[in-house]
Amino acid sequence: MHKDGIGPFKYFVGISSLDQIASRHDRVCVLNVLGGESKDVTPVGHVYSGGNVVFGTSPGRSGQWLKTSLGGIPVYNDVREGLENGHRFNCGVIYLPPSGARDGVAELIRVNPELRKIFIVTEKMSVHDSREIRAMGQQHGIDIFGGNSLGVADSWNEVRIGGALGGDNPREALRRGSIAIFSNSGNFTTTMATYLRMAGWGTTTLISSGKDLYIHFAAPEFAYCLANDMRSKAAVLYVEPGGHYELEATFTKPVVACVVGRWKSKLTRPVGHAGAMSGGDDDAGAKERWFMEKFEVDGVFTPERPIFSRRGAVVTNIAHITHALTAVMQANACLPDFAPEGNLRLKPWFGSNMGLTLPEELDLPVVEAVAPYGREIARLNRQLGAAFARQSMKDASGASQMDAATQVTTLNGVSVLDAAQHPFEANVALALLRQVGGPNDRALINTLVGASLNLHGTPLLAAAQAAREAGNAPNAVLAAAVSIAGPKEFEGTRRLVRLLLEEFVHAGLTSVLDDGFDLASVQASAENRALFVSDTPDPRAEALIAGVE
Repeated sequence: MHKDGIGPFKYFVGISSLDQIASRHDRVCVLNVLGGESKDVTPVGHVYSGGNVVFGTSPGRSGQWLKTSLGGIPVYNDVREGLENGHRFNCGVIYLPPSGARDGVAELIRVNPELRKIFIVTEKMSVHDSREIRAMGQQHGIDIFGGNSLGVADSWNEVRIGGALGGDNPREALRRGSIAIFSNSGNFTTTMATYLRMAGWGTTTLISSGKDLYIHFAAPEFAYCLANDMRSKAAVLYVEPGGHYELEATFTKPVVACVVGRWKSKLTRPVGHAGAMSGGDDDAGAKERWFMEKFEVDGVFTPERPIFSRRGAVVTNIAHITHALTAVMQANACLPDFAPEGNLRLKPWFGSNMGLTLPEELDLPVVEAVAPYGREIARLNRQLGAAFARQSMKDASGASQMDAATQVTTLNGVSVLDAAQHPFEANVALALLRQVGGPNDRALINTLVGASLNLHGTPLLAAAQAAREAGNAPNAVLAAAVSIAGPKEFEGTRRLVRLLLEEFVHAGLTSVLDDGFDLASVQASAENRALFVSDTPDPRAEALIAGVE
């Protein structure tokens, strides 16, 4: 029981208010500071908090440093070595594996009389070890958070301890406001803060409680400290199946509880964050009922069916949290902390309905991308077709496939038995355009082939003839001719075709089947038009024009 603050509490809680959980006065020691997770997230939290990590431990690596933009964090073999080198701290962070977490807690408590708070990131700790940790904390007056926690953060103090709340850029998600967050999920803690910010609600203290079987700083402790925090007007809880912590919590301020995991009631073993068995009297359905009784409501809140009271609301979809919170706070005559900054609905930067009529919920409007992506997308939109990554193309296109049952090959979905009944020109169109050529396609291809048939006196024919006379197979003869041709001969033609395509696309042509397209809207520059004529006649071009006519 506390002599200060609001009301008694049956366990020892040295922290009596949420604003004491993470402050600028806290100094931190991180156990296993060079571990895979810590070495990525500790520097970010250290910089965001103004440099609150004084040292870390990693057996056998004494003398090393963990680099940050504020300078290096020294590393020692153990906690005592760090203290003997003049460092002082009141918060310990545990990144040790499950088998070593209890010993890490014991080491912190044994050697540092100034210790006040421990944050356990370690997950899947045994109940036996967790109970011993709880007993040590209660005996020595130390508050413990976790396990399986992503730590805590405070948007007012701009402090983060023991995890990755707020991600790599905490200031983007953690904006100062009036809403506290308590969550079984670390990642969703950041997600909910972002949702709230979009709707005009900032945050005070954010706690990732974790969801091991044993939660140390749980919902009852949170509710007690929430009542004593003058900054926090309300709270958002993210609740998963397992445990009776929420049932024992007494809330004196408005709360929106997001209860998830109804599907887990069908399982017979724990999954994910659901540390306790689901399907009993502590499954998602039971927890929904607990909160409904606390809030005196008779259903789940949805935007279409807003059920809430001044005490709070229950939601089962994280996207409904902001709607419910705004409704509850309006009932309590409280306005948002600042103007809404947008929403997190899907806003595609690319899109095409391919000429189809889509339902309204699927036909999403394309929005302009934020800088610098918008500029790059504008460049991409001037490109046509697709750019494929370099890869082996053997059997990769899927253009030709053999039916395992009939042993008959198809080309772009057309059986070779059917293709054999089409004229040569139609099958050329099938290979190039992926559909059998119609009368117009066949006429154009016929003209193109006819204009290219006369190879007399060309290097192509000479190379093919030389290869044939040397006794090469037909494929090698054709390859000899093609090697002489090369792409350079057609470079000018390819450039002109691309220019035509770009001009039509930029003029707004979206489909080649658009017979109503205004050709006059294609305005090519004089420089580009000059590329289509030459000073001397081109026999092949003349043959093509004659053929088309």
